[in-house]
Amino acid sequence: MPEFDANEIFYGNYEDAMSRLSEIEQFAEYMGLYLKKEATYFREEAHVDLEIEFLPLFAETFPPILHSSLIISTAILAELEMRGYAATLRKAHGLDLGLNDLSGSILERFRAYVGKLAHLPLDWSRARWDDLVGSFEIRNCLVHSGGSLKEFARANVILAFASRHGTPECTTGNLKISEKTAKLILQVTTAFIEEIYEAAIRALPGKHNL
Repeated sequence: MPEFDANEIFYGNYEDAMSRLSEIEQFAEYMGLYLKKEATYFREEAHVDLEIEFLPLFAETFPPILHSSLIISTAILAELEMRGYAATLRKAHGLDLGLNDLSGSILERFRAYVGKLAHLPLDWSRARWDDLVGSFEIRNCLVHSGGSLKEFARANVILAFASRHGTPECTTGNLKISEKTAKLILQVTTAFIEEIYEAAIRALPGKHNL
């Protein structure tokens, strides 16, 4: 059996995660250009359909769906990374408990697992922890409440996030997701993933260093 090299595994996973985040970013940029092109077309060239007497509402209906899907995809990626990260920590430290043995949300379990069980020194402020929690609650609100803050138990977390960053817009009681929201959440997630992997690679001996 080859020797288990946690440093090597964390470095490989870090590179994979950065590649996937880059792909999401590139897709967002590509779609952003497409949406601008379509908006220009509907504004300057399209004509009213005389049978139904209105222009397609593409510019109003599709972009929020796209940006919401990017936020959800980013959250899924972050959760997969946390699960894989915890599994590698468990093997590296010979821990009896796994991430699923703890209680709470995925973020609460991850923070407890990294800090209290693995005792990994991680600067949560550099990982933008509060913003990551806000990002996940925006994702949860979109998925479980259709973007309605009135029906969402942790609306206060989203409102605090919006107050710090000016997005998403929450004035109507519903989340108004924009390109700015999706880009910000991708930035927050990237900072978080970079920090957790850098902390692991620094703490565990091996040839890689970030």
